[in-house]
Amino acid sequence: MLVFIDESGHPHPNDAARKPCVVAVCLREADARTVSSQIYGSKRRRLTNPDIEVKARDLLNRSTFRRQPGKREFVEEFFDLCRNLPLTVFAIVMERPQELPVSDETWLPDQFRYLLLRIHSLVEGTDDHATILFDGDASLQGNVARGFDSFLFRSGEGRSFARITDSPYFVDSRTTLGIQIADMFAGALRLWEENGLHRDPPPNDAFLSAIRRYYGIVEELSKDTTHEEHGVLPGIYRMPEHPHYPSRPPSDPR
Repeated sequence: MLVFIDESGHPHPNDAARKPCVVAVCLREADARTVSSQIYGSKRRRLTNPDIEVKARDLLNRSTFRRQPGKREFVEEFFDLCRNLPLTVFAIVMERPQELPVSDETWLPDQFRYLLLRIHSLVEGTDDHATILFDGDASLQGNVARGFDSFLFRSGEGRSFARITDSPYFVDSRTTLGIQIADMFAGALRLWEENGLHRDPPPNDAFLSAIRRYYGIVEELSKDTTHEEHGVLPGIYRMPEHPHYPSRPPSDPR
C-alpha cells in the first residue's frame, strides 16, 4: 500500500492557519496507475496546462470560483472523481499551538504518530505493507525522517508497527499525483474547519458551499479503524493543543 502524506498549514504560533491539518491518502499499489490516469485525464480536459501541479492554495480560493471557470470546473470534477476512486483517507486536525512546538529532531510529532497508528491498523492482519511518502519540499516542520526512524526503532509502539516500511520516501509533489490529492484534501478540510462549515454557509456563498461539499467527499473516504489498546480510531481526528508539547502528559489518539 502507498500512503501519501501532506499538510495544510503548519502547527506554529505564527502560522496563519488556525486549524492546521495533515492528511494521509492510502491506496493499493495495484490501483496507483488507475488513480493517476483518472486525475491526469481530468487535468487534460479542464486545464490549459495538464502538467500543472494541483495545489489547494492555488485552486481552493475565492479567485478561482469567481474569475477562473476552467479551474473551478476542474476542482469540481477532481472531487467528484475522487469520491469513486479506491482511496482511504486519514486526517489529523490540530489546534494552532500558542507556544513553539518541540523542535527535537529525534521526536516524531504526535500528529504523525496518530496517522501511523491508523495506517498500521488498516494493514494489520493483511499481507500488505504500508510505504509512506511525504512531500519532498520543506513544508513539513522539523526533521521528519529522523523522527520517523526514531519512533519506529526506539519506541515500543513504533516497533509494534511491523507492517509499516522502515523509512519514509520524500517525493516531488509536482510529479506525484498522490501527494497532490493529499494536498487538496488537506486544504478542503482546513477550510471547512476554519469557516465553521458544520453549520450551513450563507446561501449566496458559492465558495463556502463548494468547500462544504468537498469536505463531505473527504469524510466519505475516511475510515474508522480499531486498535486493541485504543479502541475505535476515527478516520478524522481533532487533536487538542497539548500533544504539541511532549513534556506534558500524552493524549489518547481518539
